[in-house]
Amino acid sequence: MNRAERRRQAKATKKKPVGEEKTSAPRLDIAQIKSQLQQAASPQEVQQFVGQLREHGLPSVGGEELIAYAAQYHEALAALNGDDEAACVALLVNSAHAWADDRIDQSPDRKRRACQAGCAFCCYLPVVLASAAEVVYLADWLRANCSAAELEAVRRRLKARYDQRTASSQSQSPLPCGLLQDNTCMAYEARPFKCRGWNSVRLEACERAYGPDNPIIKTETPTTVPVDPFAFVMGNAVLNGLSDATQHAGLDGGAYELNAALLRALDLPDATLRWRNGERLFDGRCR
Repeated sequence: MNRAERRRQAKATKKKPVGEEKTSAPRLDIAQIKSQLQQAASPQEVQQFVGQLREHGLPSVGGEELIAYAAQYHEALAALNGDDEAACVALLVNSAHAWADDRIDQSPDRKRRACQAGCAFCCYLPVVLASAAEVVYLADWLRANCSAAELEAVRRRLKARYDQRTASSQSQSPLPCGLLQDNTCMAYEARPFKCRGWNSVRLEACERAYGPDNPIIKTETPTTVPVDPFAFVMGNAVLNGLSDATQHAGLDGGAYELNAALLRALDLPDATLRWRNGERLFDGRCR
């Protein structure tokens, strides 16, 4: 399913018929809903199932979330089952990122976002999670787009983050993400879903919560930063679709701390091929 077809599917299931009355919601948990979406044989079946949930009171954004998840799950699974070459990983992740960006750009709050070039407060978060597929893709992207000196500088920053995170002291000053260079993400084009979907709508709240002048590293994500909820939901929906598809294809679909996992992937020239062959490269120290 290409992006044009996914957009058509999203529009087709976005609106409920006028005058339709809500009834009590069916007793389905998230695992059952995912199973239904995964077993759907066509986009039309996905539309029908989501439509039934909407008839029983599923909010509009919830329906779009399920559609985004299903579209990504089926596209990723088809790609993984149809090509055993490591080269398909770049196409897989690029397509998923493009689909997430497409959904995120549909947010009704996109004009309220405070994020802009040079604003890097959230790049000081102590933990950012990324899927294994994204990590190996990002390592390859850096090798293809950075000089040897730049790669070595990235490794040093990643190692400093890893060493600080694993130290016993809880009173350390926060360090930026290893990909932050001159207050700009040097891999913005290839940034993970979690970065794509996190869009603040209040700059001063980010500065208070994440700013580098904070005296200590916060061990939990602050809940006081208002973000674009639609963008956040859509980013996670596509990420979950990709992760579930990779798991069902027999690969590592887990989430890992970005800096530690990327350091590991950069140390393995064949990380993408090894991940594609089913190895779990990031277990242990990258959680």
